[in-house]
Amino acid sequence: MNRLIALGAAGYAGLGIVSFLKPSVVPASTGLTAPNADARTEIRAVYGGLPLGLAAAAIINPTSASAVGLATAGMAAGRAASSVFEGRPSPTMAGFIALETAAAAALLLGARRSGRTS
Repeated sequence: MNRLIALGAAGYAGLGIVSFLKPSVVPASTGLTAPNADARTEIRAVYGGLPLGLAAAAIINPTSASAVGLATAGMAAGRAASSVFEGRPSPTMAGFIALETAAAAALLLGARRSGRTS
């Protein structure tokens, strides 16, 4: 596995671990809360388990980095497209857009490079 895929997988693993262990961090980043067990369970599943699964997919099968990168690009595009409805993104959302765009680029470029060396 090349460094770009490893970097993308590490980012998803970090997000997954933090979200699983401290689910209140996720909504707090946008000024919200997770007031009950169901809300925290949902955060652990979507922001904890799913990113851990994406990281594992990229590590176990580096060719899956293309799919993970496209999904990541989709998140960034969804946040950016939201500005049509919500106006200019907040600094927090702009940061997420930049981070997701960089992660998507790393995964997609890493997958492309990995495909050439296989």
